Amino acid sequence: MKTTIAKWPIKWWVAFAGLCACVDRLDLNLPSAQSLMVVEGMINDGPGPYTVKVSNGLTILADTSFSNPVRKAKITLYDDEGSSDDFSETTPGVYVSGNVIQGKIGHAYYIVMETQEGKIFKSAPDVIHPVGEIEQINYSYEARTVQVNNVETAADVFNVSVNANGGLESSNYVRWRFTGTYKVVTHPELHVIVFTTPPPNTIPDPYPCSGWIAEPGPLTQVGPCTCCICWVNQFESVPTVSDGQLIRNNQYRNVKVGEIPINGVTFTEKYLVEVDQMSLTKTAFDFFSLIRAQKVNASNLFQPLPAQIQGNMTAVNSTESVVGIFWATSIKSKSIFIQKSDVPYNVLPAEIPEPCTSYANSSLTPPPFWQ
Repeated sequence: MKTTIAKWPIKWWVAFAGLCACVDRLDLNLPSAQSLMVVEGMINDGPGPYTVKVSNGLTILADTSFSNPVRKAKITLYDDEGSSDDFSETTPGVYVSGNVIQGKIGHAYYIVMETQEGKIFKSAPDVIHPVGEIEQINYSYEARTVQVNNVETAADVFNVSVNANGGLESSNYVRWRFTGTYKVVTHPELHVIVFTTPPPNTIPDPYPCSGWIAEPGPLTQVGPCTCCICWVNQFESVPTVSDGQLIRNNQYRNVKVGEIPINGVTFTEKYLVEVDQMSLTKTAFDFFSLIRAQKVNASNLFQPLPAQIQGNMTAVNSTESVVGIFWATSIKSKSIFIQKSDVPYNVLPAEIPEPCTSYANSSLTPPPFWQ
């Protein structure tokens, strides 16, 4: 097995499916690869159902970054009033609650999970605290360039920030979550097969969902396209948290929550920005702070590394390692549209000869209120 120190943080993150763990400083006595249970879930003060994701990942010393979902687990949600709510598995490793319990401010919640092998895991109770509101979402243009094959290429962005109030409890720990949505228009009828043998040439090969055919005869439309227009979600790469240190007079100002790349795909029409402001307990704040530190510093070997991330999940009847969190939060949300005309120059549309569904996190259904 060959391990390079520079790749450790990247492999760790992929293996943990969006969660995090720490990479120790250089140690020549490397332990063997270990499997790790990964749990991620949340309850809020809005209507359910609530979701828990469970998987098994491998540590950074494994030869693979493969992570597989944990199937057929029994998960039950409990509150501090004696109620319980069983989860059901909707897709492999993804479990949703039965809408028996709805989160309420001031109350505590936890989950108990039992795997097919009889291993039991439990989260510590987490309390829903009230949260303030987002007052304004701001965006500003920034010109950037990147080197692509030794050629300087434009990589402009909109920086997105928020102004918000801290609510009645100014000492609240807060997280902001950024989600972007943009419309993608593709041309799967333009797909071709390229022959590289002399003489180089191409032949039309439209995708069936395009509504076009190439045989017999010329390219002909025979029906509507069912994969030309999608809406794609862009999720935050790093969680944004604050413990009140940036607050003045109970106000947060210009807290950066995300970036939007500017190109002919993201600004085919307009871009929807949605930001959630969420309350955190100290445990949840520490968890997401360490995730942020690990992701931000992952590519820099000279940055101090945070302690290994554990969260609030523990094994009850085994010694199996587990990392993750089931946390409780109150959520306030705000959204805005950034129009194509807000870009300070003309954005040329991208001509993409693939189905729009080839984009990750894409949907054929527009989000509510898109029009």
